[in-house]
Amino acid sequence: MASFNDLGYCTKQESEQFTSANILEVTVATNGYQGGDSGHGSRTYFSLEDLGSTDMDVRTVRGKLEIMLGGDCELQTFIEALRWAADKLEEMSKEDK
Repeated sequence: MASFNDLGYCTKQESEQFTSANILEVTVATNGYQGGDSGHGSRTYFSLEDLGSTDMDVRTVRGKLEIMLGGDCELQTFIEALRWAADKLEEMSKEDK
């Protein structure tokens, strides 16, 4: 089972800031594909951090992560952050193949 104690296994980590009227930082990390389910050791990490004026609320409900953002700039930076995170994780995972 994945645990935040496993973050050290993620050998590749990068962060990027997205700025508008707010500043949102996204961090992704992974050790890439490891040949199977969680027991095989693959770990992936994703973090969003408000670095300034981001109207953001986050909660977990029965194993579900929910993020609520308020404002046009938050929508813009969130889209940019998700796109960057997905592209970066894909790039990191291809390096191992």
